[in-house]
Amino acid sequence: MATTALLVVGVEAQNSPTNSPAGSFFNSFAAYFTSFTTNGTWTNLTLEVATGYKQVTGVNAASTLDLQYDIPNSAVTIPTSFQFSGVGSAINAAEVGVGYGIIEYMDTKVEVDLLAGWDGNTQGAVIEPLIALKKKMTANTFSELGISLPIYSNGAFTQTPTIRAEVGFTF
Repeated sequence: MATTALLVVGVEAQNSPTNSPAGSFFNSFAAYFTSFTTNGTWTNLTLEVATGYKQVTGVNAASTLDLQYDIPNSAVTIPTSFQFSGVGSAINAAEVGVGYGIIEYMDTKVEVDLLAGWDGNTQGAVIEPLIALKKKMTANTFSELGISLPIYSNGAFTQTPTIRAEVGFTF
């Protein structure tokens, strides 16, 4: 008597969605800002230098250069900020102020600043409260996301916040 074996092979369709480039970017972005490492800390630093992009009402895209002195053994900082209307252009705004690190946890820091200075676009004074999230990329480099609401002495009161994204290094 002959025995016949029946082999059944099943094929399952792919259920998982493919990763789009935008989805991968936002997933990586979220993971970066919601995880903490001990590879870089904000302690024992005295100087921060950063440059980047700032979306400014009336100017659109602006370049920035920020310098900050961190007072030793304190959460108090002295920030300065310079704004340019484009790469290689003259300075069109300069501010100096005082800041305070309200949260400092491993490689992450949340800081509030109050800047004041001159804005060449409005030809007047500006006061700019700012809150920024800073995250170490390496022991001496960081990225920063910030939002502020500048108050100008000339012109109408703006209700549009200014967004900034910067990268920098620490000493």
